[in-house]
Amino acid sequence: MRLYARSQTPYLYADQGGGGAYTRAQGNVSAVDVERPDLAGHPLFATAVYTETVLGPGDALYIPAKHWHFVRGLSTSISVNFWF
Repeated sequence: MRLYARSQTPYLYADQGGGGAYTRAQGNVSAVDVERPDLAGHPLFATAVYTETVLGPGDALYIPAKHWHFVRGLSTSISVNFWF
């Protein structure tokens, strides 16, 4: 999992299209493929600062409001998210 602080938003290229009205309204979907970034098309992404961690069974993580995250499951799992 990668976490990007809200201060990194200018480097993450918020997607202005696609994903439907709901995700556009949220403004929290990046146009960058984190695992295979196109640095020619998204050059600022190369300078984005992030924290990376691996969560194990039973682990939980609080993600503060306006922080970006990228998750890749390494095994079969269930994720729950709660917005409040």
